[in-house]
Amino acid sequence: MTRNIGNFIGKSPDNGGFFNSLSQQVLRKTNIWNRIDIEGGTPHIPGNGYRYHVFTSTGTLTVNSGGSVQYLVIAGGGSGSGAPSPPINSRGGGGGAGGFISTTITIGPGTYTITVGGAGSNSSISGPPLFSTISAQRGGAGGASNSQGGSGGSGGGSGYDGGPGGTGNVPVIPVPLGGPQGNPGGTVTTFGPGSGGGGAGSSGSPTSSTSSTGGAGGAGKTAFSGDTGLPGAYGMPGPTAGRWFAAGGAGGGDPGFITPALGGSGGGGNGGGYGDSGSPGKINTGSGGGGAGNGGSGGSGGSGIVIFRYLYS
Repeated sequence: MTRNIGNFIGKSPDNGGFFNSLSQQVLRKTNIWNRIDIEGGTPHIPGNGYRYHVFTSTGTLTVNSGGSVQYLVIAGGGSGSGAPSPPINSRGGGGGAGGFISTTITIGPGTYTITVGGAGSNSSISGPPLFSTISAQRGGAGGASNSQGGSGGSGGGSGYDGGPGGTGNVPVIPVPLGGPQGNPGGTVTTFGPGSGGGGAGSSGSPTSSTSSTGGAGGAGKTAFSGDTGLPGAYGMPGPTAGRWFAAGGAGGGDPGFITPALGGSGGGGNGGGYGDSGSPGKINTGSGGGGAGNGGSGGSGGSGIVIFRYLYS
């Protein structure tokens, strides 16, 4: 009968095993010899086969043993525009979502700086000399009355009669690591109220003189294609499974119309009704703030987030 006459191998009984010198077998509880070993952020192991490292503020990621890793980088959302009174036709555009970029890379050992942008600021991953910096662009600010929305990861919506929305679709830096980061803000034509800011999933809604309220914010996107293992402390629920991020803020409403326009799925701020301020984008979603109705203030954009995910035995 074969006996275990060997030595313990590994850091601890939880992640090591025993080497059987007679049968030449290794009995192991986890694959420590081939496993990715990363430290930093807030770690989560929900039991779905993945390990997550979540950064809600700037910090450091230490890779002791690298491999194939998925990441999500979201910049801070743009703020919605205020709408001072007078003039009577003052209505602000909704803020655009911060850039949303996510793909799979092979990450090597080293120390990486994780920058999580606040409202209207970039988020990024940077590291050893051979690692290209990955940067998500800040969301575009909502436009004031008679002004276009600002450009960014997703563009801000225009203010009252402001014309085209801010440009989105800013390319990922570096380009080979993914596609566009977001969508444009909504356009305002013929004296329409404030339009919606763009989101990672869709453009902000346009408005015109026939619009009775501000434009809705563009929808966000789910992290890791609808992954349901990400804890509910991050992101927002949405119309499909998973946690939603990077939505556009709604535009400010017309005089006499009190019901606010809604921010996009993923945490976008609602627009202010007449005389009201816009709501802020949800923190750590990268969503845009809502634009104000006449006499209100614009909502601030939500801060960004950076998440890593990899298979974990």
